[in-house]
Amino acid sequence: MMRISKTAVIVSIILYPFFANSQKEAGEILDNLARTIASYKCLYFEYTLKTEDLQLNTSGMQDGKAMMKGNKYRLSTSDVELYNDGITQWQYLKADSEVVISLADSTSDIVTNPVGFLLGDRKEFKQKLKGEVSEDGFNLLEIDFYPWDIKMPYSYIRIRIDSSKRRPYSIRYAGKDGVNYTIKIKNYTPDTDIPDDREFVFDPSKYPDIETVDLR
Repeated sequence: MMRISKTAVIVSIILYPFFANSQKEAGEILDNLARTIASYKCLYFEYTLKTEDLQLNTSGMQDGKAMMKGNKYRLSTSDVELYNDGITQWQYLKADSEVVISLADSTSDIVTNPVGFLLGDRKEFKQKLKGEVSEDGFNLLEIDFYPWDIKMPYSYIRIRIDSSKRRPYSIRYAGKDGVNYTIKIKNYTPDTDIPDDREFVFDPSKYPDIETVDLR
């Protein structure tokens, strides 16, 4: 039977309040940020997505732009356009001239919905406020998310927040397969002119030769 030393027990007792407070502080910061985002009538932002493959020692950069209104969402990059009206999701793959239709998912993937990830349920994570860091002349709060389920395909998700402007600055996803994604948000514009809701619905009439894959 493995024995736990008295020193280890004492250290854990001493450090527990620190980790508990860090978890609480991180939760409060994220709750405040989520409330701020949810209060916007409409949110528009642009971003860069950096992909790093540590196995192949390669990396790539891609620009994107996104728009949110309530539970509706639209994203566009050079490869894909994603439409989500809160009920149905359309993912248009440009290179394949194909659209994949599915039911809108309540979970948010950071690559397809960076800011939406912050509005989701965080019960599946333990979260820790790492402290303040400096990047590109900005003072940012850094918070790490660690999944309770060790079978999840990532080690952690790291959020950096510009607290002075009350907005997310960057999100990093560290994959266990050696593929990492870093999203840096820019041109963050809340309460823009509210677009017509049809902006969040894919219009197949614009793509007469497109192939449709319906997964609903």
